[in-house]
Amino acid sequence: MPPTPRPPRRRPAAALVLAALASVGAAGVPTAAAAPAAPPSAPTASAAAQCPPDGFCEDFEDQDGPQPSGRWTAGAPNCSGTGTARVDTAVARSGGRSLRIDGGGGYCNHVFVGTPLDDVDTSGALWGRFHVRHTTPLPAAHVTFAALRDAADGGKDLRMGGQNGALQWNRESDDATLPEQSPNGVAMSRPLPTGTWTCVEFRVDGAAGHLETWVDGRAVEGLAVDGTPTHDIDGQWLRRAGWRPSLTDLRLGWESYGGDADTLWFDDVAVGGSRIGC
Repeated sequence: MPPTPRPPRRRPAAALVLAALASVGAAGVPTAAAAPAAPPSAPTASAAAQCPPDGFCEDFEDQDGPQPSGRWTAGAPNCSGTGTARVDTAVARSGGRSLRIDGGGGYCNHVFVGTPLDDVDTSGALWGRFHVRHTTPLPAAHVTFAALRDAADGGKDLRMGGQNGALQWNRESDDATLPEQSPNGVAMSRPLPTGTWTCVEFRVDGAAGHLETWVDGRAVEGLAVDGTPTHDIDGQWLRRAGWRPSLTDLRLGWESYGGDADTLWFDDVAVGGSRIGC
C-alpha cells in the first residue's frame, strides 16, 4: 500500500520543543468544576490479537510456561550476563500474559526474544506494531529494545531504541542514527513514558529505502526516512546511498552500550504487509 501521508517537516522553535518534551507523560489536571473523566476501556484480548492476513500476531496468551516458546527464542548473542527474559503473568496489556525483559547495563548483560519472519510477506512494505512498557526513562547513552536483522546489510541489525533521552533508529553497520543526534534532531523525536503501555508502529519499505514510525498513532517526524535528505533528521542516514533493507527477523529485548538497565514488558505484537494500528 502507498505510504501514509505525513505533514511537511518543520523545525520547531527551541521553546516549543522544550515545552513539548517536558509535557510528554504529564497527566492533565481537571478543574474543580470539571466532572472526572471516565477511565479508558481496557483492550480486549480479541481486539489486541487481531492478525494481519499476511503476517502474524502474538499476545503471549498461548505461552504455557515461564520461558518463551513456540515461534519465540530467547538469546544473548556474542556474550551473556545478567539479562533475563520470561513470560510474565503479573503485568499484561491484554489478557493475562506478556513478555518481560530484565536488561542489565553494559553490552554483555543484553537479552532478546526473537522470531523469524519466514511466514510474513516481505515483498512489499513491512509493518510492525508492539506495545511496550518501560520502568525507567530512555537514557542519554545508546540503548536498543527492538532489532531486525537486515540480510541486505551483511546480516547487521536495524535497531530501534533510544539516545539522549528520546527514541531513535540506529543502523548497526555504520552507526548512522535517525534522527541525527544534534539538539534539533533529538527534538524531532520524543521520549517514552514510564509505567504505562505505549503503542509503537513502524513501516519499512525495502524497495524504496523508506522508514516511518508512529507512537500511539501519531507520526514521529524525526523517525522517518523519505529518500530526500533533511538536515537533523535523515541527512546522515542517506549519506550512504542505496539503503534497501531486507529484514528477516524481529527481536525484542534490551541492549545497553553504556551502563543503563531497564525492566520492560512487550505485549500485543503484530507484523504484516499492511498497517495494523494500535
